[in-house]
Amino acid sequence: MLLAELAKLFAATLGAVVLLYLVIDFADRGSIYHGDAWLLAVAELYADKAAVVALQLAPGALVIASALLIAQLDRRGELTAMLSLGVRPLRLCLPLAAFALLLGAGMVALEENVVVFADARAEEITAVHFHRWGDYGEWHAKQRWVRGKEGRFFLLGEQKGAGFEPATVFEVGAPFRLVRRLDAHRLEQLADGSWRLTDAVERRYQDASIEETRAAELRLSLPDRLEELALRSGRPRQLPWRDLVEQAQRRAALGQPDVEYRTAVVERAAQPFIPLPAALAAVGLTLRRRKGKARPPPLASALASALVLVLALWTLSVVAHAAAVGGNLSPLSAGLLPLVASALFAALCLLG
Repeated sequence: MLLAELAKLFAATLGAVVLLYLVIDFADRGSIYHGDAWLLAVAELYADKAAVVALQLAPGALVIASALLIAQLDRRGELTAMLSLGVRPLRLCLPLAAFALLLGAGMVALEENVVVFADARAEEITAVHFHRWGDYGEWHAKQRWVRGKEGRFFLLGEQKGAGFEPATVFEVGAPFRLVRRLDAHRLEQLADGSWRLTDAVERRYQDASIEETRAAELRLSLPDRLEELALRSGRPRQLPWRDLVEQAQRRAALGQPDVEYRTAVVERAAQPFIPLPAALAAVGLTLRRRKGKARPPPLASALASALVLVLALWTLSVVAHAAAVGGNLSPLSAGLLPLVASALFAALCLLG
């Protein structure tokens, strides 16, 4: 019975907050939606946004639904009856905990199979179709600096197949002096592990002279491999779990900024576990607010407490993420802080 009631409250709460967000977002951005087939583009855009927002708001919706469930039981007298029969408050938390764990698993499946692609597609529609670029170019750069092996640096263009177009290779000697530069229309790794440069220009720097050579094709034997140099474009949140972990490790090895990727790895790992302590905290807080005869109406009190709890957790998550990206907090601490804080608060409310 409790699971059924909680599921209804959760679905209604999540649907309402997602719809409210989409309506406000459309009202705020409606003036930019125009052009050919704009209606279809907007429909696809908001379908993608709905999936992204649903994932982000699901833990908060569960917090509100859990608080409302306890308040409803109290209003109907069922909570008083259960407590008078010796049912401990912790026993009421068992179905909520089961629902929270199922929700966490569902969030993982939704994010891996839908949200990462929907988020990238929504950003692409906004930038390409409606010409609102924001920092889209920063995360989808056409060229990247990559640190290679044996003192080499690469300026690589877009990856196409087993190569990059265009590409520049810099060979640096001691003490950080440019020795050789190779520019090519395409840099491609062959089956034997060697590299082929198409339409290449080679420049060798010796003292005050520069020796330049042009060739339609040039072969190089380099210790670097394609999979080591290739970097995925897009925001960390737009990458599936395996690609996210791989990109975080690869960027660290190649001298690329990786703090946002490492932070995203920890946040992604902690995310499915947050609904459990957050929901238990909402239950404990509602039960504590229930004590005493002079109290606000149960539903209003529960809703207010849940909203405060959601706001506190959201603020903590945003501040921790910003601190990690700014280098003021380790990615591990930033990713685990909301989970640990909600667990401690749940324990305080239920056991205190």
